[in-house]
Amino acid sequence: MNVVNLFFPTEFLRDEYIKALLAIDRSDDFATKESHKFKKITFRNIYQQIPGYWASIEWSDTEDAEEFLKRMQEKIPAYWFEKHLFFPEVVSSPRIMEEKWRQKYSLGKEGYYSKAWNVFHKEVQLHLQDARVDVAYIAVLFIYKNNPYFLKKYKRYYIFEELAYYYEAIGELSKSIRCLQIQSTLNPKSIEPYLNMSSFLLLNGLFDEAIDACHLGLMIDEDDEYLNNNILTAYFRGKYYQDALEHLKSLVRKQPEKSTYWKLMGDSFFELNNIVLAIVSYEKALILNSEDVGEIEQDIYYGLGVCYQQLKQYNEAIRSYKKLLRINDSDPGALLNLSKIYGENFKKYHIAKYYAEKMVNLYPQDGFGHYNIGLIYLYTNQYEKAKWHLYRARKMIPDYKPVHEAIEKMRKHMRR
Repeated sequence: MNVVNLFFPTEFLRDEYIKALLAIDRSDDFATKESHKFKKITFRNIYQQIPGYWASIEWSDTEDAEEFLKRMQEKIPAYWFEKHLFFPEVVSSPRIMEEKWRQKYSLGKEGYYSKAWNVFHKEVQLHLQDARVDVAYIAVLFIYKNNPYFLKKYKRYYIFEELAYYYEAIGELSKSIRCLQIQSTLNPKSIEPYLNMSSFLLLNGLFDEAIDACHLGLMIDEDDEYLNNNILTAYFRGKYYQDALEHLKSLVRKQPEKSTYWKLMGDSFFELNNIVLAIVSYEKALILNSEDVGEIEQDIYYGLGVCYQQLKQYNEAIRSYKKLLRINDSDPGALLNLSKIYGENFKKYHIAKYYAEKMVNLYPQDGFGHYNIGLIYLYTNQYEKAKWHLYRARKMIPDYKPVHEAIEKMRKHMRR
């Protein structure tokens, strides 16, 4: 018994070729219409996991079998025979791959609305499913260049988002961004590509590029919360505090009752060294007490504490840090700064020691905590304890110059 499996890109082409080859129609009863030339024909939509319009032709091993195979090879292109079918598992030359796909799916003859594009798309999905992502990438770029309408229909352009996530995860950011840029051309009214683009760029520390992506997205929807969050994040991480402040002012004009925006304005003013306006902004965020304040309340109290410290209004700073500790009694920043204020500014070493010890017990791997409690022991002439903590701090934060200065000061005292 002889069997040949043939691929066709459309049902119409399959039926036309089979009719020409066997002088029969698909509607015939193939199971009973037997002859010395063939036994049966089986149609499938997938064979060996490869999608397509398949025909399996089985014929008897008679004296003219060789002649029948030769006739089949003359009438049907060799590239549709199973053994010659192009189905890449690795990437070769993109140009050659594109030409073979064009040939396989008869795309030079088939129109934009041919079912051949559907089969091709199924092949792309199969490559993705089986982790042949680079093959899928070249294939979907080919579809984009030759039939972008096909990708627009039924939102098939989301395949570019899937590819973008894959390439970003393995560190190929340029391919990831290219995928999202293509998605944006196929769905020009959507902010999603720009949101993803800016997020990927932020993750990779490309703040200027993230800002540009956000601007493009905000031209579509200037009120999108996530794009606004991303552009503010990019401004802050890129240290464009004045730009952040100007953007926040425009947001506050639209949503003056949102605590988060006032808190971020406080951060901007602080970085621009306008401490008074930073305090005003932080206080405004607390007064508004909007729904989002719970997520940022601790940061606001910490910001207020630092501002008051800079203005040497230590009692106000203490009040802010203690409010923070009532929400989170293990906040390292509040514990460390309270210890500093009570020790360095008020010389109340017993209170300073309380906060410093709590800091070290909670965060034993924090070098600044050891440095701080080491200073307290140094100021209270407990040199052996000071030595233990300062040496530990030096090991953890060797580039922090004040640690070395404190150790030298301790040695002088111990030599006396």
